[in-house]
Amino acid sequence: MHWGCPVSPSSGERYSHQAVERVRASAADDDELAALVALAGLPNLGPSRFWSLLDLGAPTEVWGRVVTGRVPPSGRADDAAYKWQAWGRRVTPAQVLERHRAEAIHLLPYGAAGFPEAFLDDPDPPVVLFGAGPQQAKSAVAVAIVGTRKCTRYGKDVAHELGALLAGRGVPVISGLAHGIDAGAHAGAMTTDPRQCVAVVAGGLDVVYPKGNRHLWNEVRAHGRIMSEWPLGAAPQRWRFPARNRLVAALASVVVVVESAERGGSMYTVDEALRRDREVFAVPGSVRSPASAGTNRLIADGAQVVATPLAFADALVPMRDLSPRDGAPRVQSWLLELIGWEPIAFEGVVQASGRSVAEVNLEIERLISLGSVRRFGAVIERLS
Repeated sequence: MHWGCPVSPSSGERYSHQAVERVRASAADDDELAALVALAGLPNLGPSRFWSLLDLGAPTEVWGRVVTGRVPPSGRADDAAYKWQAWGRRVTPAQVLERHRAEAIHLLPYGAAGFPEAFLDDPDPPVVLFGAGPQQAKSAVAVAIVGTRKCTRYGKDVAHELGALLAGRGVPVISGLAHGIDAGAHAGAMTTDPRQCVAVVAGGLDVVYPKGNRHLWNEVRAHGRIMSEWPLGAAPQRWRFPARNRLVAALASVVVVVESAERGGSMYTVDEALRRDREVFAVPGSVRSPASAGTNRLIADGAQVVATPLAFADALVPMRDLSPRDGAPRVQSWLLELIGWEPIAFEGVVQASGRSVAEVNLEIERLISLGSVRRFGAVIERLS
């Protein structure tokens, strides 16, 4: 449900055609691409101001204006543009571009090949994206799992289970790699299909934040996808987190809030999701838990309820085409090898496999989504 939120204007209405075409053209020209990447690193340059700069000309022309102090100020006394000239004179765009290529960073200007389609008609798209990790396969649905950093054990367990169930069904799991709910969701996705982890961060892809998530960060980069609209070296300043959250909302077709206070980053993500007409779900929690105050309020205001992680995953499956393809590789699974072609009780699978109930359940759900098994109550039957 969408709470009757109007759809915002497309990027084509908000940003000039000339600026958009200049960004598109930069993908095919190293000089323009180098200038674009250098511009992305300007101190305190927000997305909207970045687009307005490109109304002045091609990236190389705008860069020339920066280093000669000819960028029109915004009129504010604290305008960051007053510091850009001195900063720009210490930067060589060609060297910045080479550094990103040396570190295998994918550079995706707006509209370039590989640029996420979700951003093309977004009301507030990034000018350029910086990505690392394998390219993601297209998916009809993706789920953002968000919530407080100060989560309870209940919240982290639910986020972990949601991440595992969704990734196991081939659904991309999007989050911000923060402590708490974000980390729980991606840690769960890692247990079933690490390729489905998609992280959007608020700084350069070489600036791990929070530092305690370094291992998870590296795992997502190695197997999934991590992206930012900020170049290497950019610090995760406070103002960049709301900007990051709008990208999380834009990439997702569904946003799930697991635990949240009534105010904070998660609620900003919800606002951005509603602005884009995205579905919003919330996990109910104790009325006595401050960590669930925001999610319970969302439910009271009309958000859809995540009754159980499994029920949510079941409801999401029809939104994707999970039917087997002709010529598709045979599904590999320890469970298929175990059960053979005779129906078997769930309890028998647990006993014969020596695995936990949760692990068996997750594998069954993964194989159901692939059309390899079906479940009748407590009995499992192989189909392919």
